[in-house]
Amino acid sequence: MDQQTLLVRRLVAAGAVVLVIVLLVVLVKGCVDSRREAALKDYNRGVRALVEHSRSAVAKPFFAALGGAAGQDQQQVQETINQLRVVADEDVSQAGRLDAPDAMKGAQSNLELVLSLRRDAVAKVADEIQTALGGTAGAGTAVDAIAGQMQAFNASDVVYSQRVAPLILKGLKDDGIAASYDGTAGEQVLPYANFLPDSGGLSWLSPDYVAQQLGATTASGRQSGTPTPGLHGHQLDSVSVNGVDLTTSGSNRIPATPPPTFVVNFTNGGENNETNVKVTVEITGGGAPIRAQTIVPSTTAGQSATANVTLRQSPSTAGPSTIRVTIAPVLGEQTTDNNTATYTALFEG
Repeated sequence: MDQQTLLVRRLVAAGAVVLVIVLLVVLVKGCVDSRREAALKDYNRGVRALVEHSRSAVAKPFFAALGGAAGQDQQQVQETINQLRVVADEDVSQAGRLDAPDAMKGAQSNLELVLSLRRDAVAKVADEIQTALGGTAGAGTAVDAIAGQMQAFNASDVVYSQRVAPLILKGLKDDGIAASYDGTAGEQVLPYANFLPDSGGLSWLSPDYVAQQLGATTASGRQSGTPTPGLHGHQLDSVSVNGVDLTTSGSNRIPATPPPTFVVNFTNGGENNETNVKVTVEITGGGAPIRAQTIVPSTTAGQSATANVTLRQSPSTAGPSTIRVTIAPVLGEQTTDNNTATYTALFEG
């Protein structure tokens, strides 16, 4: 074999080696790129599933429990929210187990903040709810505290929409992955994951609204501001249980089981329509004090209105009880001596 042939063969062999190396590099890079793309997409889908779970398994039953609290046993409401606290805590743990690629570290830290805010707020509401529903002296303060936790839910919604979602979208696009919020351009990134209800969600930030939903009262117990001109106020007309009007001139016999509903009839005797009128029933004397309240969303000037106030527990049958029914004064009301009536009753098992 001459020298030239040997050189040609060596060059061919070297070229083959270089080609193999290039192919291996391309193959490895393709595998790395493919794995990185898959990791980014998996992370996005994991986040989407987790925040959707937070909404369906925590937020929805949480606000359903609060919205129905006025007609439920207060201990049962607390137990429901305590169970949701456990679910919310598991969401936080699940977020910590997500495998976040380097491009998603910022989104990951904000996601954990979102779910931690929700878990902690649910826990604090669980701690306050029984007091808020109990009608004790601290009920108004507890209602205000629950309304304060709605700020945490709102903050979690803002952090998700302004930090988590944009950072995930950026991480995908920076890697050349087609992505959009509406799903029309490749990978879909969930733009919003609100914990607060879609309808009227921000209303929950108001203590008055929370009190209305719970059938409770705020710490202030009264509206504030400047009343509109003209007369304001209500007068209590009658109170009945099971279709029988209570009398103030003698003793009333009332079944204790199931917990009775007091039908309170009253009239808006003013010249203005009123809103969020609080009607309270308090029972003392026979056993532990019981207090229940409902909110009448609006009354019309010169017209009658009705409030149904259901006790959350059966009153004691141990002896005579005093029932005090009160329509809370509205803003601008000057005469309040016709807002209250007191009855004596024997609750029977």
